[in-house]
Amino acid sequence: MKKLTTLFFLLFNLLVSSQEVNIKKNMLVPSNIDYKGCIKKMTVKTLRIDRMSSKIDSVKDISEVYFFKNGTVQSLNLYDKANRDSWRKVEFDPLERITTISRNNGIVKLDVVNQYFSGNSEYPDSTKIYSNEKYKEKYINRFVKDLVVKQERYVNDTLQDFRVYKYNNQNHLIENLYHNPENEKGETVVTSESNKGYKMSFYPEKQTLYEHKKDKDTTIVTKISPRYSRKEVTKTVKNKQFELKIVEEYERDFLERSQTTWTSKDSLSDCTYVYGANKVIRDYYKTFKNAGKIVYKSKSDYYNQGEEKVDTTTIETVYDKYKNWIKKTYFREGVIESSIERELEYCSK
Repeated sequence: MKKLTTLFFLLFNLLVSSQEVNIKKNMLVPSNIDYKGCIKKMTVKTLRIDRMSSKIDSVKDISEVYFFKNGTVQSLNLYDKANRDSWRKVEFDPLERITTISRNNGIVKLDVVNQYFSGNSEYPDSTKIYSNEKYKEKYINRFVKDLVVKQERYVNDTLQDFRVYKYNNQNHLIENLYHNPENEKGETVVTSESNKGYKMSFYPEKQTLYEHKKDKDTTIVTKISPRYSRKEVTKTVKNKQFELKIVEEYERDFLERSQTTWTSKDSLSDCTYVYGANKVIRDYYKTFKNAGKIVYKSKSDYYNQGEEKVDTTTIETVYDKYKNWIKKTYFREGVIESSIERELEYCSK
């Protein structure tokens, strides 16, 4: 039962956001499909060298990406060698919203997720998730003027729990109220077996509050969980040149963790600090990326006697005549670690 519970819990967190049901595109769509011009199809092949096993081996992932004429993603075919040589297919509508996720092992095609949209909102009217023949989930969003005001969760067509959302006059979310009368004790995951399969309950918090304010060019959102005395503060500055995002996590006003991410057109810098007593930095993890290099620095009081560890990856890039990259090779200490190759099928003139 414990393994089954873990499996469902991971699936739930993969597919559902903290607010309305929202299949996370960035966890499915490859991050390396940037391009210039007009592309009909792109095939991305990723080769990773596994040097940890007794016999050096490689793992290859293949993604086939098809585009609408306006440049948005139409569909994905994702080859998953680790899962019995099967393919996952992800289909999108013209607004690049995921409508179907299915799996095909060469013998049978099974739908894993179906989403339905009736308007232009990024959130679906409903989402259906098929874990297996005995367990299926359905999420229904209720809208008022394109804002989700209620979300209901069903397991095997039986209502399990629901959330109610409230907004301010700027349409900013200010309250997320969770209702689950069968989980009054607040356990993280509750399972019970019935004739229709398993009933599961997630997220023990009853209420989450959000505060919004603007300080010059900085947007500040504070997320508060009163029941657990937890608070998360997100500060964002965004313009045409860069985006700066700072996230701070507190428990009973004690700063536990902070993450600062700086993103520009050509580079990314990410720094995470974990704090101990008296605001002393206990651990840190720093990443810097640009077109030619990735530098990762880390230090923890619990590993390597608190010494800083530095990993540097260099990147060699090959471009085609249209200035789109078609191959990237990643090196660590002069040794190839992985490579990405792209085949681009351009639109006919």
